[in-house]
Amino acid sequence: MSTEENESKQPRLRKAKLTAEQKLHKKFRAMEKLLKEYPFRNLGEFLAILFHNPIRGEPDPRGTKHSRVVARFLRGRTNIKMTEILPLIYSHKASYPASRSADVHEQKEMFATTRPADQIHHARPFISTWATRLVAFEGRKQVGHSARNDPDDPERRDNLRAQTNGRKEGVEVVSWPAVLSHFNLRHIGTQYCIRLPLVWFCTEVWSAPMAKGVFFVRKRRPHPIIQVGAIASFILSRNRYANGDLTMVFGLWHFACKSHVNVKRVFRRFGYGVSDSTARNALNTMTDASLHELREKIKDATSRGQTENALLFDNVQEYCDVYEQGIGRLSELKVGTAGTNLDLDDCAPGAFDAEPYYNKVAQQERKTLTTDSLFDDINWPHLRIAIPLHWTQTLVEFTIDFHPHMLKDVIAMFREEPLALHRMRKGRKTGCQPLKTNGERSTSLQGFERAVDDFDTQRGIDSRDPGNLLSWIRGDGAPYANALRLTTLCTPQGTFKNKIATPEIWHTGATDLNSTAANHYGPATSLDPSSLSKASNIAGLKRPSNTKSCDYYPTVRNLTLIWKAHVLDCWWYALYSRRVVFFETDDLHAYFRNLASTNQLPPLEELLGYAMVLVDRYATQSAIQASLLASESLDPARRNKVPAGSDWEAPTHTNLADSSNDDEDLPDLVDIAEPEPRANPVPPKSDDAPKFHEEKEGFTGDRVLRNSQIFLQDFGWWIEFSKAVPEGDIGRVWEIMKLWIFKFAGSSHQNYVNYLLEVYCMLRYEASKDLKNAILNNWLLNIKGELGKWLPADLHQEHYNKWLEDMIQKHGGEFDSKFYRQTISPNVHHFLQIKEEVETAFELEPRGKTHTSPGVQSELHLLLTVFKEEEVHVFRSRRSMGHAAVNQFARGWRRLEEGKMEDFLTKSTVLGDSLAQIRSRDTATTKIIMKHVTIPQHRVPSSDCSRGSAESAGSYRSLISESIDPNEPEDDGEDLSNSKLRNLCEIGILSGSDESDSIEMSSAALFSSERSETSSIFRFRALF
Repeated sequence: MSTEENESKQPRLRKAKLTAEQKLHKKFRAMEKLLKEYPFRNLGEFLAILFHNPIRGEPDPRGTKHSRVVARFLRGRTNIKMTEILPLIYSHKASYPASRSADVHEQKEMFATTRPADQIHHARPFISTWATRLVAFEGRKQVGHSARNDPDDPERRDNLRAQTNGRKEGVEVVSWPAVLSHFNLRHIGTQYCIRLPLVWFCTEVWSAPMAKGVFFVRKRRPHPIIQVGAIASFILSRNRYANGDLTMVFGLWHFACKSHVNVKRVFRRFGYGVSDSTARNALNTMTDASLHELREKIKDATSRGQTENALLFDNVQEYCDVYEQGIGRLSELKVGTAGTNLDLDDCAPGAFDAEPYYNKVAQQERKTLTTDSLFDDINWPHLRIAIPLHWTQTLVEFTIDFHPHMLKDVIAMFREEPLALHRMRKGRKTGCQPLKTNGERSTSLQGFERAVDDFDTQRGIDSRDPGNLLSWIRGDGAPYANALRLTTLCTPQGTFKNKIATPEIWHTGATDLNSTAANHYGPATSLDPSSLSKASNIAGLKRPSNTKSCDYYPTVRNLTLIWKAHVLDCWWYALYSRRVVFFETDDLHAYFRNLASTNQLPPLEELLGYAMVLVDRYATQSAIQASLLASESLDPARRNKVPAGSDWEAPTHTNLADSSNDDEDLPDLVDIAEPEPRANPVPPKSDDAPKFHEEKEGFTGDRVLRNSQIFLQDFGWWIEFSKAVPEGDIGRVWEIMKLWIFKFAGSSHQNYVNYLLEVYCMLRYEASKDLKNAILNNWLLNIKGELGKWLPADLHQEHYNKWLEDMIQKHGGEFDSKFYRQTISPNVHHFLQIKEEVETAFELEPRGKTHTSPGVQSELHLLLTVFKEEEVHVFRSRRSMGHAAVNQFARGWRRLEEGKMEDFLTKSTVLGDSLAQIRSRDTATTKIIMKHVTIPQHRVPSSDCSRGSAESAGSYRSLISESIDPNEPEDDGEDLSNSKLRNLCEIGILSGSDESDSIEMSSAALFSSERSETSSIFRFRALF
């Protein structure tokens, strides 16, 4: 019997299981039966009854089973959820109209925005249209909510008003902290993502690029920033006052960038900026708020008996052309005065007390000042290391490829003791608040006095009742001179009670730069390779048209390049003479390449030892003195002398040019306007005939070598000054400024001799230790609080002035008009800051504010080649090529010794004499405060002739103006004619250290900061 017959005969006890297909087929048959038998007209009615939503408060017609089944389904508690049903409906082929359907037009109704959804028959167009409107109106709701301030969310600053009348409470008025401190696009984007999640998601889907289903951010056009801009404009469109996130900032940013009016109008249409009138009203409001905050801060400091601010001022001027002139319409020079309040940091309590200061003034210790004591007060041991280290840095930068890490070591040495003398506190950030400009002329006494009184009023300071606190005024040039005169003479009105003044640093350095340029450029067509004119022609540099008043930055670049070439040529002589036999090269790059290949690169200490020898040889008063006489330069017993060169033969042709040095600047030279024709042809004689220098009979020195030595010394001091400023080392800066007293005394800049002597006497004899430290700690500014970002205060004020002067050129008006006083000048600091803040917020790389300077390697190599060919830095007896620089330091010493110092002391002790007389009359009173000082009436005339008589102005100038003896002997034949200075040379110069001894000095000896007060040789060797 077969198997099939056996199976068929056995009874089946269980029903066979249905397959999935059978189960589905059974359900379809049941659905068919249900649809035939159920008492509903159509499926729509069935679904409407099934999903009936009863009204709250009315009886529910549904049964218990009905309500529970529907609730479980809608709550997602069943196996099949709405997330599966709705896509089935949306993607069903019957939900979309066929091409031959009567409703074929509904194919275009997908995501319809204009046609009502209830007029659409097919499911897919209907669902898309319904969902579109649902999302759109929910987004509208979220935007509307964000367009209103939320009192429960202090982080939100949606509505910023440019001004308010005070009638409505809770109105937030615009302020600079609200504009700048909270302007962060990442933070704004995060807030939008929280407050407007639907809008943020939609805009992200629309704007973000996608790869493999994941959004990513592009570098150039990051979509989150685009989203923030779009959503901010949506919010502003709903509420014109909702401008706090982006719009107000953009409006102020356009104002600060001086955008064209058409640009601002177009961006306002986009919702990316407020109107110009709103921006101006906002600036006026912020001016009032900033100055009110400043007055409250000063009031608080005064109540605590402290001075925590200083006044920085400068004159502003701009020539405005009028192209259609007429009555009352002429081109004119607009003049005014700008001021800035500076916060003072790191001041000891009581540092600015007036009583101890005037007690010191009454003691008149400044009368003990002498040329010798001033000379002794300069930190020569510091300069003995600092200047050679600059020479070392020049060599390291030139050969940086072979020892890249050594430059960091050099910079680190300047930042550490003993070279660091008085560095500013690390991380300190200077606060500043520009003040309202006025139309006063700060170069006149009366105009300056009115300008300072206006600034004090803005700061809430009563100039006529300062109490027992000193007020610090800072300026440059003529304004500082006026401040000095008024503080010295003490006007009866009392406007300048308890005020001290200091000159500013950048203008002082610029004056020294002009002095160096005027002294060293020489004739325009000079053949002398030591003159700056010849070096500029070699390197293709532009010679200033007026060497006594040069453009600052081009002159700095040119002189720095030429100075480095001189230094490198001196290095070449030192290293070439020692290694040429071994390496057989006369090129510094090749020399160091060979050293690197043999692993023989010298350490920093060895290079510094060489540099100290070179400075003694080429940049000291001893070297300058020796180059005048062959007997000294060629003396075998002389240590550390300049190498001898080939015999000098005068050129056959001499190009004559107009010399930049006048008779005042050439004390030891004979200037011949037009010599008689000799072997060399000369131009015909005329009134403005060119000049050239001719040596005296019997001259055996080397004028070219001497010129280069004076330049290396003078500009080396300027290099030390310019490097110390950004490092914030005011101690190093002050040491150079003390040197410049002598240098200015030997030049035509006699005013700056008095300026620096006055501030020296104040800091040395009259200021307490706390007051001196307070001034030194705040003489430089650091707006960003970053290392290496310190700058002189007057240079920072010049940045403000540039903005103001450019604005008046475009806008017109006067500096004392409401627009400049209320809208522009008090906010100029924030105008410069907001541009950087906006760039940072948009994640843009900081853009340099200066042009990138091209490399100067080609110019350096060309200058080095010429210097070698001309043998500039070796001694060649009787060499002179028509240019002679002045040893201004030595001549300044002589002038100070021969009466300049005495004249200064006589004129600068007016206040001290008055206080001393008062003290002698009233022995019972020991407190000398400025408000008790009564000085005979002095009428202070204005430099403006319309504001004072000629007699009073003349008498006033005779009392306080600078004077120079016109009979001072200039043709002394020898710079160091003064016996005292010559004695110092004999002590320090001629006993210079042996070259080998200097090189072999240990690092401990090189960096020793101890100053021996008994060893005069060591003290004066620091200079010579």
